Amino acid sequence: KKLVDLGFINHQRSRVDRRSVRVSLTPKGREVAEVVGKLYDRHIGSIEHVGGISSDEFQQMNRALQRLDRFWNDTIAYRM
Repeated sequence: KKLVDLGFINHQRSRVDRRSVRVSLTPKGREVAEVVGKLYDRHIGSIEHVGGISSDEFQQMNRALQRLDRFWNDTIAYRM
């Protein structure tokens, strides 16, 4: 809702299945995505150069951290 209100994305309900929503970036959203993508690439380059971590290693580490995040979120949600 916030991203729609800020003009970054459009959303439109399906005429066939009202539960389904089509989401797309607006031109403003595409601009932001491009800037963020360039920043991400620059940070990856710094990590490769300074930290000695390759792009593949970084992506592998990122996936592992995402799995850990999901694990802990699920663990906390089910225990409360």
